[in-house]
Amino acid sequence: MKGPFFRSFLLVFPILLFAATRVSPQAVPYARSFPQPRIEVEQALKYLQGYSGQKLPVLDGFVAMGDKPLDRYERGFYQFSIDLLPSDKGGTIVRLTAKITAWYADRDVSKSGYQVLPSNGRLELDFLDRLEEKLTGKPVAASAPKSPSVQTPQPKLDLSAVRGAATMASPLSQPSQPPDEVATIRNQRVAAEKRVRQLNAELKNLQEIRQSQAHPQNLVLVKKSGTPVYARAADESRLLFQASANDEFEFLDMDHGWVHVTISGDSRGYLRADSVELPERVAEQLESPAASLLANFPGFRVEREENSQFPGDWAPLKGKQVKLYTVQIVGQNAKDTGAVARLNYCVALFEMAARDAAAANPAPEGIVVIFDAADGGIAGARLADIQKLSAGSLKREAFWAQSYLDPPEAFQPAPK
Repeated sequence: MKGPFFRSFLLVFPILLFAATRVSPQAVPYARSFPQPRIEVEQALKYLQGYSGQKLPVLDGFVAMGDKPLDRYERGFYQFSIDLLPSDKGGTIVRLTAKITAWYADRDVSKSGYQVLPSNGRLELDFLDRLEEKLTGKPVAASAPKSPSVQTPQPKLDLSAVRGAATMASPLSQPSQPPDEVATIRNQRVAAEKRVRQLNAELKNLQEIRQSQAHPQNLVLVKKSGTPVYARAADESRLLFQASANDEFEFLDMDHGWVHVTISGDSRGYLRADSVELPERVAEQLESPAASLLANFPGFRVEREENSQFPGDWAPLKGKQVKLYTVQIVGQNAKDTGAVARLNYCVALFEMAARDAAAANPAPEGIVVIFDAADGGIAGARLADIQKLSAGSLKREAFWAQSYLDPPEAFQPAPK
């Protein structure tokens, strides 16, 4: 015969199960063990483009059911988080999690935005099947039972409220008095409802954090369907494909009215700047004084700027703090990247940086430009000398004579 606590547990268990279900939409990793070594598995992952994100044409069938209708989501996108772990037999364990993001169009515009949706596991299991086919060369039947050596973690049910209530309501604690089933169930229900409120509050905080971080801030948006994407920044170059309206691509740089974007994986392409909408952060960078000042030097692009200690042994700046620019050589024309172009580019970058440094506290002792290339070099000058050059009190020949150039051949024109 079942006791009163067993009957009360059957009544309160659905409430606790509901609380656990409300918080279960979370990233659950899926894993499978392969006998191949890590390097072979990594090559297969790169071949299958496992590290690059992809668009989802539909969300139905790929995400776990939530409290919002799927037909109000659009622009689905997913990317795998992949971990490679050694197995006990010298093979490799592949563990991955699919992160799905989509734009939620709420009737209240202020509540619209990108959200992270929980995967139902279809993406992960399908990719593990394709990886297994790539490594073994044999097709994997969709209905074949999977027996991975690594078990997929499952959500756990917190029964602490029931255990606490059981301690209070156990007939062993007060054998002389009959248990009050109504009071026991009421206490259990209050504890379960309190737990549900706590879990809902935690879930809401997580959703707000994910919503603010999920969508990248460097995506360009295609304005209309049929927009051509070219292999190079020229109308006569090879047409790769035609983009659809609202397609998004990762922004790389601007090239004289063309937008250089990432298509998929290592693939690159170019779109006309007037055919896309630039993200606010990118548009601000393109309108900055640095972009307008250095637009006349298409052969160079600033990759990184930082405040650092001078990297050389030049006495005027040795051990001192400088503003350091790392510059990528992107032009193919020797006229745009040769010695004369590098000197002119350094002067323009020196003068721009000197104006910004005047407002810094403390101001750097000098400005340094590092050309990141096999035949590149390092150019540096003291801030005081740059200010004299800008004011006209120091001629350019004298300026370079007392500046740092290493190696000097990288900044000297080749003899005719």
